[in-house]
Amino acid sequence: MHIPKAWAKARTQLTTKDERQLALAVWGWGEDPFTARTQAERRLERVIWRIRQGESFPFEYGYLSRPPREEIVQTLAAAPDDAPYGMVTRNRYGALVLNTARLLFLDVDIPRPDFMLQLRRFFVPSIPSPSEAVLAKLRAALRQYGKATFRLYRTASGLRALAVDREFEPAGEEAAALMKATGTDPWFIRLCSVQKSFRARLTPKPWRCGSGLPPGEYPHADEASRKAYADWLQRYQSAGAKYATCRYLETIGSASPRGDAAKLIALHDKHTRCSESLPLA
Repeated sequence: MHIPKAWAKARTQLTTKDERQLALAVWGWGEDPFTARTQAERRLERVIWRIRQGESFPFEYGYLSRPPREEIVQTLAAAPDDAPYGMVTRNRYGALVLNTARLLFLDVDIPRPDFMLQLRRFFVPSIPSPSEAVLAKLRAALRQYGKATFRLYRTASGLRALAVDREFEPAGEEAAALMKATGTDPWFIRLCSVQKSFRARLTPKPWRCGSGLPPGEYPHADEASRKAYADWLQRYQSAGAKYATCRYLETIGSASPRGDAAKLIALHDKHTRCSESLPLA
């Protein structure tokens, strides 16, 4: 998993050849503050060089070109010196996310029904709804795969599957092929490859439970921004307590999780509150 422990931002003011004033800021990352600061300064130098060479200005570094800039909340490893098999992080909008080194997650969106489909289903009730059609397709793809047992969950806008009894490589061809076969978002497939991990959101999206987006960005630069974020986090956690993130539906296959997988699935199910009768968010 490629989730840095430290982040730093390098800034400068630059005058271009056409006399424009640019305020530049670039993030760097690493396993310690010194490495993060050094990388930020080097990346800033490259941006300055590009601009002075007349290349297009990189207004924003792509989400898929760098590791996630997220607070590490919990690290899961068999021993302190072992590579972690999982991490819980807090993403840019404040939700907890489970990152796993080998436990495969699939998230599949369910399209909203359009007017014509609703009209056809009114006259022909046997026509499956979008959720029924997507679930049937996902079941068929996982059964046809036949090399693992999967747990299925309903999310607020789609379906989630996780592999119970075997490991996958996030950047591997087998995981990518299975994701494509099940209709997983192509951006999620690329994200797994770049970040060398699978990801699953554990807590509700804040706008779905009425708490709004968090102030500032991680890491917070000063005490005032840290306090503002802490106040928001308290409100978000209070609002999110009324919702679940997903709901367990069924298991395809007969194997049971063991070892690290069992621990990760237990953590996932506890945080998502998948067995509770709560609205999804």
